[in-house]
Amino acid sequence: MKKTIFAIFVLLLFIGLGVGEQIYINKLFDKICDYAVVIGELVRDGDMQNALKEAEEARGTWEKHKHFLEAIISHNETREVSVRLSELEGYISANDDKSAIATAKITEELCKNIEHVLAFKWDTIL
Repeated sequence: MKKTIFAIFVLLLFIGLGVGEQIYINKLFDKICDYAVVIGELVRDGDMQNALKEAEEARGTWEKHKHFLEAIISHNETREVSVRLSELEGYISANDDKSAIATAKITEELCKNIEHVLAFKWDTIL
């Protein structure tokens, strides 16, 4: 009986950790995606100063969470997002609005794709 209770406890613990991981990943990638959308709109409107502030904030948010993400997902995805956010910040600093808009859109799509691949969905499992 004790073994059964322990096994059920471990199973529930793993399920809880999996659900927690999914919530964490979805919230973080949604947040970075939202940053990319806002930055793209600010650059289109010519507000490079606020776009730069948003880009710095986005990169800071990503850097704060990146080390934990590297423990649970592939490093290739985390590196790609880091590179894109740094690139976006650089383009905005250089007042290269066309490249900044393109990179913001790439970052947005990258976050959506990574989130989709990492999410627990039957089409990604099968």
